[in-house]
Amino acid sequence: MDNIILTHSGKEKLEKELDFLKTVKRVEIKEALKVARAQGDLSENADYSAAKDDQSINETRILEIESILKKATIVESDSEADVFDLNKTALVKFYDIDETEEVTLVSSVEADVKNMKISIESPLGKALYKLQIGKKVTVESPDGEYDVEVMEIL
Repeated sequence: MDNIILTHSGKEKLEKELDFLKTVKRVEIKEALKVARAQGDLSENADYSAAKDDQSINETRILEIESILKKATIVESDSEADVFDLNKTALVKFYDIDETEEVTLVSSVEADVKNMKISIESPLGKALYKLQIGKKVTVESPDGEYDVEVMEIL
């Protein structure tokens, strides 16, 4: 996780999550621990164990987000109208299945494959990133190679 690429919206999404984890989630966990401690014997207290687990997960995620934000490079999308770039949506032809899909290029934090929000760090994202309309390129994925072409930027 060395060079992390983020868009402004990706950075904001992480900052909001970080703020929530630090201000809301920590307080909820602290309260759950207090209630569990009040029940007495902690050695067989499931509520206490669950709250400690939640605390561990929460703190790990806080450290993870802080690390991402520290290492992240914030990128702007290209203003050229015929270049497929971050935060742009395009019609992409997949030659292997002879279908055209709407694809949006996003940072890895915002990726959502079900909604065709493709990370620029994925094989498909790397192939499409900065590709001009009408240029065909081969995607080298773990499942094999296939050709794609940006038909139109939406």
